[in-house]
Amino acid sequence: MTPDRLVSGLDDVLEPPARCRSALADGWRQAWPLMAGYLLLAAVSLYLSRQPGSIATIWYANALAIGVLMRIPVDRCAWLPWVAVALACLIVNLLWEPKVLLALSFVAPNLLEIGLAVTLLRRAGLHRVSLQSPWALLRLLGLGGVLPQMAGASLGALLLWGQLGMDPETAWLRWFQGSVIGALSVLALISIALRQPQASLKAALEDWRFLAALPITVAITLAAMAFTPFAFILTALPLLLSAMVLGLLAVCVLTLGVSLTVAVALASGLFVPPPAQSVWAQGYVYLAFAAALLPAQMLAATVAAVRLGWERLEQRTRELEAANERLEQFVRMASHDLREPLNTVTQFSGLLRADLGDRLDARSAEYLRLMDKAARRMRQLLDDVLQYARLRRGQEEPVQAVDLAVLVADVQEALAASLGRRDALLEVEPLPVVQGHPALLSLLFQNLLSNSLKFVPADRRPRVRVSARVVNTAWVIGIQDNGVGIAAEDIPRLFKPFARLHPQRKFEGTGLGLSLSLQAAQAHGGRIEIESVLGQGSCFRVWLPAMGGDAMTVGVAVSIPTALS
Repeated sequence: MTPDRLVSGLDDVLEPPARCRSALADGWRQAWPLMAGYLLLAAVSLYLSRQPGSIATIWYANALAIGVLMRIPVDRCAWLPWVAVALACLIVNLLWEPKVLLALSFVAPNLLEIGLAVTLLRRAGLHRVSLQSPWALLRLLGLGGVLPQMAGASLGALLLWGQLGMDPETAWLRWFQGSVIGALSVLALISIALRQPQASLKAALEDWRFLAALPITVAITLAAMAFTPFAFILTALPLLLSAMVLGLLAVCVLTLGVSLTVAVALASGLFVPPPAQSVWAQGYVYLAFAAALLPAQMLAATVAAVRLGWERLEQRTRELEAANERLEQFVRMASHDLREPLNTVTQFSGLLRADLGDRLDARSAEYLRLMDKAARRMRQLLDDVLQYARLRRGQEEPVQAVDLAVLVADVQEALAASLGRRDALLEVEPLPVVQGHPALLSLLFQNLLSNSLKFVPADRRPRVRVSARVVNTAWVIGIQDNGVGIAAEDIPRLFKPFARLHPQRKFEGTGLGLSLSLQAAQAHGGRIEIESVLGQGSCFRVWLPAMGGDAMTVGVAVSIPTALS
């Protein structure tokens, strides 16, 4: 061992007194509030018991200890809060029944229950995660409010059988049901309260809806227990209603209020459980009580999770809107700024061609042609990117009736040069009138028709057929070609921006045409389907809602048949 490690080890063993006193002070600052709270809740539970020397009907103190100890980090003085809990349990039982052995019989099972619950909850990571979800809350109550109570009740029943001769079955059931109800009443409240800042706690308890719900819930609980045969069903109703409008913390406070009200009613004789033929039959009453406390907390956690999800979604939406705004501004500026050098290149290449004329050799003329071609492609790319950004933001003119026959005729006129250059045959069947945006629909069909004319082998005459049919409440516009087709593995990335399936030297384009088409179809509540056979051609089917029809599911559907129809 090196001297440095030896000195470090001695420092750990012989800790400076000042550091030790500081650790003890920190541990005591955590221990005494826990001890005071445990004494108070334990005293309330024992005071509300039916008679001295019996097991408390509802035991709240352990849930407080579990919630606090779960959050305390493990360090050199982590034992102080545990000692404080043990002393509090011993003191309160001595005050209730001044028999030392009997009082000690209650300490060990309670510590076992608390220790097992803290271990399970920390191993599950519930001391770090938010409880604003039903699954997290269910795990908290299950691992901290049900399973450990079985172990504590088993040890407690054995000790009470040895000390008092109490029937183990009766002792186990009373211990278990009292601890479970106490945990369902307090554990979630303590765990959530320790995770929130004081301002949030104050705001939740000062909410007028909570202040109005508390006396109403207590009154309904007392009335239900005094006058109705199904008390716990009616008791759960105000809790469930409160869970719809209040936060999880406020609902947990209301749950504790209901639990205390029931405990007081049992202690005062306002509510006397019906006579039971067996110990387990009497336990059904408390099982119904526990079942009345759980749904409201689970519903409140579900509502909290939904609210949190909506808040995150709204925040994300605002961030995306801001990002899209910045993107469009950038694209607009880039489009404007980049057009100037492109125009300069085009103008000067034209001047060179005009000035030199016949004096240009073949190589120079080819260079100028390539410059013009590259400038035109760059200008088209800028136009497509700007149009894509606008489509993503949904900036379109109002919806109106659009005659697709007239629209496709205009598109055909715009593509006249391409049709004439390839001697293409374009067949257009009767087309319907749809509700939509004329500019977007024109963009959609111009891109699809342009693709159908472009992606055709050089030795094949292009043939394109545009047809329409009605399917339920939608028009299906088909654009079928005899082009190169699309491989099955390439179809999933076909509509991605700037995705190219063929090299630029073989087929020109920016890679945004089909992305723009899909955006235009989705803007109308439609979709695009693809059927393709490699080497034979493709068929793009555009689904658009018929006039008066409902919008369809947005998306891209893909099928790969053996042959085109």
